[in-house]
Amino acid sequence: MGQPIYKVIENYVKELINSGKLNQGDLIPSEHQLCEEFNVTRMTVRSALNNLVKEGYIARRRGIGSIVLGSKVYDNISSISGFTKEMNSKGYKVSSILVSLEKIESDDEISEKLNINEGDYVWEIKRVRLANDKRLSYMITYMPDKLFPNINETHCMGSLYEYVEEVSGRKIAISEREVEAVISNDELEENLKLDRKEPLLYIKQVCRLDNGEAFEYSHTYHYGYTLTVNAISK
Repeated sequence: MGQPIYKVIENYVKELINSGKLNQGDLIPSEHQLCEEFNVTRMTVRSALNNLVKEGYIARRRGIGSIVLGSKVYDNISSISGFTKEMNSKGYKVSSILVSLEKIESDDEISEKLNINEGDYVWEIKRVRLANDKRLSYMITYMPDKLFPNINETHCMGSLYEYVEEVSGRKIAISEREVEAVISNDELEENLKLDRKEPLLYIKQVCRLDNGEAFEYSHTYHYGYTLTVNAISK
């Protein structure tokens, strides 16, 4: 038995992206074009596109169409909605300790991850995140000053994702993550109040808006924390 037609359309669009025929920021074929090409209803096409949105391949923008987000390893943002929302959903009281908030010039690594020019200003935000007053995570976050010129200490004490969406009026789409185990160093032990070397869950992340623009590059070190990830790979 052959694949359902919506799945055929999904795979067709994925191949356009993974082969490099469509790149980040490009528009995929319109619903009308896909309907004609595959001789199907608009409802079938929309089922395929909705799945591609859930998997992190595209973002749909009203009045414009569907934009390619990329073909790397992605987590659906619904499953990585931020520390605050995740802990609140589990019944924990969330709080933060702001270690530092500084505006610095981006180096080559930060510039590459955020797709900005080297030397452009970014906010460097260092925080300890707590759940029920227990230190769980140490986060180092970089955000472009050009996108968030007015960020302040109050914003950093709460959820940065809420700041991005509710205060700045932008829409978060996807996150690209690399996850590995590391051993704590002096900085991590001091901020997480560890008595000795401990294994930590390290997550390096680039988070993007629905137009494909990177707004966050972060390093997060979790202690006593379990992460469940749903992802697709190229």
